[in-house]
Amino acid sequence: MNTTRILITALSLGTATAALSLTGCDTTAAPFGGRVDPAQPYPKVSNAPVLANLIAFTEPTVTPGVGSTPLHVVTPCRSTQDGTTRVQYQYEWFDEAGRPVGESGWKYVVIPARTQVFLESNALSTTAKDWRLTVRPAS
Repeated sequence: MNTTRILITALSLGTATAALSLTGCDTTAAPFGGRVDPAQPYPKVSNAPVLANLIAFTEPTVTPGVGSTPLHVVTPCRSTQDGTTRVQYQYEWFDEAGRPVGESGWKYVVIPARTQVFLESNALSTTAKDWRLTVRPAS
């Protein structure tokens, strides 16, 4: 009986010591660090996952802005299926430092079966030196 009391007391002390050591002294929760984006550099053309097997892109034609003429981009896009594909697309424009300077707004296009269409837009500002294109299913 005496051995049981000693064992219970020793286990209680061990549990209390473990609980105190887990709480620690630091009461300030550190912020979570930002996760590094694995898509570096960010792709010029991106599309929704549902469109991955339905459309394909070829090399865009980029006409740099000169003087008062803004940057112009034409991106060929082809349907790879037998049915009609309806999509929306938007160009985003960036200055030479990579800061956003505008977007084209979402445009709607119907891509007939196995046919190529051209997604295009002009930058809204002559300060635009770079671009990105996002394509999503039309709702």
